[in-house]
Amino acid sequence: MEQNTSINGSTGVNFDEEELWHERWEYYRKHDIAAPLFVWIISVVEIPVMILTLVALCALIKSQRSAPVFVIHLILSDLIQIICMIMKTIDWTPEVHYAFKLYIFFRAYHYSLIAGVYFMACVAFERYLLVSHPIWYKSHHSLKVSCVVSVIIWFVPLIFADIDSDYLYFRYVKRSIGCLIPYPIIILCFVGTRRGLSHAISLTSLKRQLILGSLFMVLLTYTFLILPHIILSFIDKIDPNMWKSLLFIRVYYFFQFLLYLNPLADSILYLFMRPDAGDLMKSVRCCCRTDTHQNSTHSRDEHSRDSRATFACCVSVQNPASRSQTACSSV
Repeated sequence: MEQNTSINGSTGVNFDEEELWHERWEYYRKHDIAAPLFVWIISVVEIPVMILTLVALCALIKSQRSAPVFVIHLILSDLIQIICMIMKTIDWTPEVHYAFKLYIFFRAYHYSLIAGVYFMACVAFERYLLVSHPIWYKSHHSLKVSCVVSVIIWFVPLIFADIDSDYLYFRYVKRSIGCLIPYPIIILCFVGTRRGLSHAISLTSLKRQLILGSLFMVLLTYTFLILPHIILSFIDKIDPNMWKSLLFIRVYYFFQFLLYLNPLADSILYLFMRPDAGDLMKSVRCCCRTDTHQNSTHSRDEHSRDSRATFACCVSVQNPASRSQTACSSV
C-alpha cells in the first residue's frame, strides 16, 4: 500500500514537471518568433531617428563652443547596440554561428551597453557642474577635454571584462556591477542640480527647466529601462533555479525588451541640447494654451446656445395663450 502511494506521488510530481517543461518550451517557442520581430520593428524606428540625431548633434559642434560630446558618444554606443541586436537575429551558417552570433555580437552589445551607461553619467555630471560650479565649468570645459574623457570612457568596459589570450567576455556579476556603478552618480547629480538651480540666479527659468529635464530624462531612462535588467541578472546569478519558474522567464524577457528601447529614449536628450530648445518649449506651450482656449471657448458657446434654447422653450411653455393668439391673428 505504501509502495503504491509512493509510486502515485512520484507520478504526480513527474507529471507536474513535465507540464512545467511543456509550458516553458511553448513560451520559448513564442519568444523565438516574437523577439526578432520586435527587434526589427524598433530598429526601423530607432536607426533613422538616431542617425538624424547624430547629424544634428555633430552640426552643433560647428555652431557652439561647448558641444554635447557625451551625448554624441552615447548615441554612438546605442547605435552599436542596435546593430548587434539586428545581427543576433540573423540565422548564420553553422560554421560561423558561434564565432559571430554568440561571441562577437553578444560581447560587442554588452561592451557598448556598459560604455553607454557611463556616458549617461557624464551627461548628468556635466549638467551638475554647469549649475553648481558655473565659473569652474566655463573656465575648464572645452571640446578637447570632452573628447579625451570620451575616449577614456570607451576603455572603461575593459575593467569589467575577462580577457584571455583569444577571448573577451563579460560575466554576469562583473557586467552588472559595471552597469550599476553610474546609477548613484546620476542620482546624486540630479539631486545636487535640483538644489543648485534654486541658487542659480544667472540662469533663466527656461534654462533651468532644460537642464533639469535632461537630467530627469537620463534618470528615468536608467531607472525603468536598464536597472530592472541589472537586478534580474543579479537574481539569476544568486539562484540559477529561477529559470525553472515561468514567471521569472516572462519577467526577464519583458525587461529585456524594455532594455532594447533604451537607444530610442536616449535620442530624446537631443531635444534638450538644441540651441532653440527654449523656442520649441514655448511653441509647445502656446499650442497647448491655444487648444485649451479653443476648447473652453467652444464649450462656452455650446453652453450659451443650450441655455438660450432652454430659456426659449420655458417661455413658450409658460405662455401658451400668447402663442394661440398669434396663430389666430395670422389666420
